[in-house]
This record gives sequence, structure tokens and C-alpha cells, in this order.
Amino acid sequence: MYLSLIITFLILLALVITGIQNSMPLELKFVVWNLQMSLTALIFCASLFGGAIVAALTLPKLVKKSFQVRRLNREMVALKERGPEGNVGAEGMAAGRPDHGRQSPD
Repeated sequence: MYLSLIITFLILLALVITGIQNSMPLELKFVVWNLQMSLTALIFCASLFGGAIVAALTLPKLVKKSFQVRRLNREMVALKERGPEGNVGAEGMAAGRPDHGRQSPD
């Protein structure tokens, strides 16, 4: 986790230094568009666009994992309620009796 933060910080630092040192205006031509902007603004817009693409590609996987975690939590609660033998409620286990809450026939 810390490695990804350090790498992200270094990339951001490189972008900022590049933008500060190259603040001259440039002409950007794309198909029928003709824009004049500084290199700093171009780098900033390209970074935002790249981040948006990464977020859009990552979002479906995050949603799928969220649903999976929610389903597994529900399953875990259901298993805890059933108890270790599968047919005993949590109240028999909470009593701490070795017979798991069942009454003896005597």
C-alpha cells in the first residue's frame, strides 16, 4: 500500500515539475479542434482524463466485490446462528452447556 502511495506521489511530483518548467502556450490540433493552452493545463487535463478512465474500468470490479462481501457476511451470520452442529441456535451455545442447550431426558 505504501509503495503505491510513494509511486503516485513521485508521478504527481514529476507532473508538477514538468508543468512549472514548461508553462509556455502551445497549439493543440485534434481532428477539427484547434485549441491554444499551456502545457500545464494540457498535462492536468490528460491526468484527469486518465484517472477517469481508470476509475471507470475499476468500478465494476469494486461493485462486484462489495456484493460478494455482503453475501459472505450474511452467510457467516447464518452459520453462527445455526451453531457448530447445524441445528442449534445461538442461545444454546451462549449458555455454555456441553449439551448445546438440549434438555436431558432424565
